[in-house]
Amino acid sequence: MRRAVITLLLFSMVLSFAGCKPEAKPVYTFYYLRTADTIRHGSEDALIAPVTVEIATPDAELAYLLQLYLDGPTKANYVNPIPKGTYLLSTLWEEDTLIVVLSREFSQLDHIRLTLAGCCLTATCNALAGTETILIRSADQSYKFTINDCIFLDDSTGE
Repeated sequence: MRRAVITLLLFSMVLSFAGCKPEAKPVYTFYYLRTADTIRHGSEDALIAPVTVEIATPDAELAYLLQLYLDGPTKANYVNPIPKGTYLLSTLWEEDTLIVVLSREFSQLDHIRLTLAGCCLTATCNALAGTETILIRSADQSYKFTINDCIFLDDSTGE
């Protein structure tokens, strides 16, 4: 009798372990620029593209995710429009606007480079936190972007 009980216990333990699956890692979407050689005009491939990233940390904080984003893409064919060495100083919510305070390196951007970096960061913040408006502060500069200000695919040429 004792042998049968031990056998049943061992059998049930084996079955319970066989049914265990490793927990899926959370997946997040970051937005980066495609490299010039991967952009196809007139197709679904836009200059700014989503990159999915699996993070081993469950319930990762927004600040942690944004710093990972700033570190740049790990996949080939994508580049970060934000200057190398830029790091996150803080985040703050003010009503429905996410304020992202970045190190001085970001304030060195201007013209189209600033626009592209702002749109990539805005799309990333929208994907991570659901915000449509971000205010980026860097050094003594402030830049406001909304998700509706950014056009991610312009197929108006009809090609």
